[in-house]
Amino acid sequence: MRPTRAFATAVGAAVLLVSARAADAQAAPTPVAATAATTAEAPDMRWRAGQCMGGLTYGAPFKVALSYGGGYVYEGDRWDLCAMAVAKLGLGAAGASAGLAKSFGSLGSGAAITGGLIRTFGDPLNATARRSYAGGSVHLWALLGIGGEIGYYARLGDAAGDSARARSMFVWSAGIGF
Repeated sequence: MRPTRAFATAVGAAVLLVSARAADAQAAPTPVAATAATTAEAPDMRWRAGQCMGGLTYGAPFKVALSYGGGYVYEGDRWDLCAMAVAKLGLGAAGASAGLAKSFGSLGSGAAITGGLIRTFGDPLNATARRSYAGGSVHLWALLGIGGEIGYYARLGDAAGDSARARSMFVWSAGIGF
């Protein structure tokens, strides 16, 4: 039995295709030095708008409060930064602040420093009711977003006859964030 010409041509083409693929697989790899020049470009700044912090806390003068901070987030290879604006609303007060936060590692630890304004309501914790305060705070998250805040605020706009008591206050809170 003799193979047909079409069959022989098909077998020949298959052999050529297989040998060509084998030759491609055995080609020498590109030297690392040649590819390093193209990948060692300056790192791009990865700033984007996003959430920086938020959570549920308890402390003075807010009592129980919800907070949210958003702004511009830089996600780097070793650490993250956030230039943020923060709003905090509680049973005893409301506040607005701005600051800078930095994360440490991948377990949710970090620190922030903020400055802002607080307005107390009818029954704040350790503060004069219905007054405005200005000051700053330091925020620390030890692990998985669990942490707290401590700060110092001074009362604004005292009118004649206002109580000298509680012209300033220490702000503190503890809670869990995301």
